Amino acid sequence: MMHRFNGLMIGVVLLCVCWTMPAYATIDWVDGFEYASDAALGAVWQYSCLGNPGVSTLRPYSGTKSLRLVYRGKAGIDPGAGGCYIDRNLSGPGETLWARYYMYMENFTVDSTGTKVTLSGEACCYPSFWWWMPFGQTTLSVAVQGIEVSPGVRDTQNVYGSAIPQNQWACIETRITMSTPGVDNGIIQTWINGVAGINKTNQRLRASNGINSATAMFRFVRLYTQHGLGVIYYDDYAVSRDARIGCTGSPPGDTRPPRAPSAFSFR
Repeated sequence: MMHRFNGLMIGVVLLCVCWTMPAYATIDWVDGFEYASDAALGAVWQYSCLGNPGVSTLRPYSGTKSLRLVYRGKAGIDPGAGGCYIDRNLSGPGETLWARYYMYMENFTVDSTGTKVTLSGEACCYPSFWWWMPFGQTTLSVAVQGIEVSPGVRDTQNVYGSAIPQNQWACIETRITMSTPGVDNGIIQTWINGVAGINKTNQRLRASNGINSATAMFRFVRLYTQHGLGVIYYDDYAVSRDARIGCTGSPPGDTRPPRAPSAFSFR
């Protein structure tokens, strides 16, 4: 009887442990952009235009600083309008990339051709993944570049999601898992403030026939100021290669009203 009781208790304990044991993401890095200067930011992130993106105290989500990106129109119209970016490598390559960041669009006008947000993938080869807002809308979408869209044809496929709210901090979460080469099992998912948007689980990403790299991995992320008018802030940018990171809670009180709109173009 005692042996049976002890076995029952062990089973109950093991069941409780399994129920209560949480799963945590292994964070490659989380960046709150609390740098002393843009030069200090540039020592961690590779950059093309020092200062844009740049460190700012104007609108932090947490701490005292955030990253400020100023969009000035279309590339080619203004020398600072497009092509400015910062890159940061992951701790190591992985077939899955989870990202979590806080984003504030301040009276922002998405360009009619689309506004780029962040890039991930390989630096050398396809496939690569542009998170962007397409065609004048604040819809968080992904342009999957260099995939096999039909037998032997390499192109870009857009996967459309849900809208990012303006003039407030929004928690953005994304996940991409590379497909098995030649198999339609790649995964693309998004959440905005915890609400699911994209949930695509049958996307072919890596090909087995040389149309793109069958061994492509995620190695870096890029933040880009290209095409759009206005200011975007980022804070608490985190990446993981093994699990969803999650949001930290409701944004802190921000009683400052958004600045008056400026530099808008009407079509």
